[in-house]
Amino acid sequence: MKKLMILFVFSLVMTTAAIAAAHFQVATTPEIDPETVDAILLTGVGGLGVLALTEMAKRLLNAAGALSYITSGVVSAAATAIYLAMQQQFTLLAFMIYSVLVFLSANGIYKVVVKASRGR
Repeated sequence: MKKLMILFVFSLVMTTAAIAAAHFQVATTPEIDPETVDAILLTGVGGLGVLALTEMAKRLLNAAGALSYITSGVVSAAATAIYLAMQQQFTLLAFMIYSVLVFLSANGIYKVVVKASRGR
């Protein structure tokens, strides 16, 4: 539980710092750019990609099941906030949209396929 609190406090501090750095820009409808999602996934925080950070956090917390998705969500949101603030593109709407897209990509949701059954 202590490790989870440390992760939560770290992400809260980083997200708050990113929001403060963005000076609470007026929310406008952002244009969703797939290249921005890829950039967030690749750069993550401090040069470590979102997938690498998520795996490190999961191993640190011994996360499994729902806790692994929560950990991935926290890391995705923190990386998104930091990236958007550094690019001076931070708005609350852009943060929410890109966080969801990064979370889905980081968890491989796009890889879900249904295998056709063969009638033998």
